[in-house]
Amino acid sequence: MKIVYLDLCRKAVNEGLKLGATEIEASLLLMRNISAEIERGQIKGCSAMDNGGIGIRAIVNRKIGFAYTNNLTVESVIEAVRSAVKAARASLEDNKWKSLPEPRPYPSPADGYDEKLASLPAERAVEICQEVIDAAVDYSKKVLPAFGETAISIGEVVIVNSHGVEVHDKYTRIECYLAAMAKIGDTTSPICHEFSQSRKYEVNPREIGSKAAELAVKSTKIGRAEPGKFTVIFDPIALASLLTFTFAEVIRGDMVIRGRSPYRDKIGERVASEKISFYDDGTLPGGIYSGKCDLEGVPRQRTPIIINGILEGFIYDSYWANIAEVESTGNAWRGGGGLRLPPYATLPFIQPSNLVLEAKDIVESDLIKEIKNGYYVRDLQGAHQSNPETGEFSVAAVPCWKIENGELKHAVRGVMLAGNVYEIIKNITLVGDRSRQVNFFILPQVAIEGVQVIT
Repeated sequence: MKIVYLDLCRKAVNEGLKLGATEIEASLLLMRNISAEIERGQIKGCSAMDNGGIGIRAIVNRKIGFAYTNNLTVESVIEAVRSAVKAARASLEDNKWKSLPEPRPYPSPADGYDEKLASLPAERAVEICQEVIDAAVDYSKKVLPAFGETAISIGEVVIVNSHGVEVHDKYTRIECYLAAMAKIGDTTSPICHEFSQSRKYEVNPREIGSKAAELAVKSTKIGRAEPGKFTVIFDPIALASLLTFTFAEVIRGDMVIRGRSPYRDKIGERVASEKISFYDDGTLPGGIYSGKCDLEGVPRQRTPIIINGILEGFIYDSYWANIAEVESTGNAWRGGGGLRLPPYATLPFIQPSNLVLEAKDIVESDLIKEIKNGYYVRDLQGAHQSNPETGEFSVAAVPCWKIENGELKHAVRGVMLAGNVYEIIKNITLVGDRSRQVNFFILPQVAIEGVQVIT
């Protein structure tokens, strides 16, 4: 880290206190993003973009103001501080406000930054994409690499506040994916994805391309689907899709406090199969969202959510943790929203880091062998329309295969799954022994009994 960034954050905090802020925080983030895109079997383009800025959160007697700038000069940062303090004075008092975070010891998760990845030239992203395309086409000339991307991210975080928090962290990430289709005879497959995510320069382009192609080809061998209640094996991709818009929402402390989580008042009760242990782990070595701290300077940690089916706790940022009179779990995030703002341009909100479903001892390849009559679902469509408060969902299973007598028999089309997320996770009977990261989830394959299948 250039010492100037730490000094700049300190200057911002000192200036805010001089201007009358009761508390003040400076959050500086620097990002370099390299990406190459695939479109219809060709490299669409390559870009390298640098972005950075500083967000100022000022509190004046429980009144909160915020301002940011992407001009990292002393003059611009001081002007942002003045704007944040001015905004705070003009705001209504927040009676729930208690305090910015206090200093605490920081972990040092392994494998969060890779110098080799950080120094890769932009053209390497193009080369990786071409290797993915070549692998897909080599698998079958009937395959179209429809779209995909290789994205490399390098970043730094510096957070300083008026209570003595001073922390610096840095990260690297590489993500590569391909969506492929196959046309064999008169049959066209659905879009089939394969991808990888890593904090280190660990990517296997040929594996990604060939796996996406294999799924697409296998999806053209269509057979009959039957409706009813069946045991369904959820691939980690499908399970993550379902849980992102339901489970991941209702374990947030703000949802609990607002009375919008079905898990409110259920600490210590059984809410899932005894085979299920879920925890949020921001210190996981190599986890995509591991780090020293969250985006308000609170140390990352491992937080039990469900242990052997019993609800143990929730995730918090400092604001909602103070209201609940517990310690923050280090789950403050920033950025995004409808305007896709960068992290330094928004106030914190709660989000998981690495939400881990503990793998068990059932060999993944044996899961299908255990099912006499059921389905294997690789991905879902429409999960974003699930209701997090009730858990109700109705989704398309695409791609999806019929299981008969312990074997994948054929792909099926027009299959819908419906039910309640919080009920079906009580019916998980088998948990695989291998996990993969899908966004902020780390999941194995699972088998769930009694899932409603509609054809």
